[in-house]
Amino acid sequence: MGSSHQKFQSVELIYSPKYWLGTGLITERSPDSWESTSIQIGYLAKRWNLPAAQGNFYILAGPGYGTRFNQDDTKVTDLLYRVGLQGDYETRRIYTFAKYTEQRFFNTNGLINNRLELRAGYAPYLAKFTELNSWVILKTVFTNEFKDVNYTPTVRLFYKNFLVDIGLDLDGEAQLNFMVRH
Repeated sequence: MGSSHQKFQSVELIYSPKYWLGTGLITERSPDSWESTSIQIGYLAKRWNLPAAQGNFYILAGPGYGTRFNQDDTKVTDLLYRVGLQGDYETRRIYTFAKYTEQRFFNTNGLINNRLELRAGYAPYLAKFTELNSWVILKTVFTNEFKDVNYTPTVRLFYKNFLVDIGLDLDGEAQLNFMVRH
């Protein structure tokens, strides 16, 4: 999966040997602020399979290496740890998602970055899995210790194993997210 925005870019290569376990490599950066590469292990702690809905709760963790760029033009580079929680609930019409992650340096416990992402969406029509599915989503992202907020109205297109989100935030910056499931 990849995500690109002027203030944040990420690439996630995740492999799931079991439905409840995801392992992989994540590289993220916020230009002029921080960058990191980490290994992530995602564990599905709880899944709710309901007659017309599904919900999931994940625990995320892993080690890595990162750099934080300070305002005085110095930088701090060291080993890091990444922790997070992720949850979602969806029906064929309603989509909700929440994910919190933070990365800290091992030696000092100093915060490299934290990120809270919330999404709420609606499918304007119902389609089969073999047809094009569409969602209208409002994505809200809190960063910089919750000081910065970004709102991005997004259109999601999902067809079989391919997903793409295209959005334009309220500052006029484009965002693209894509995912391919194998």
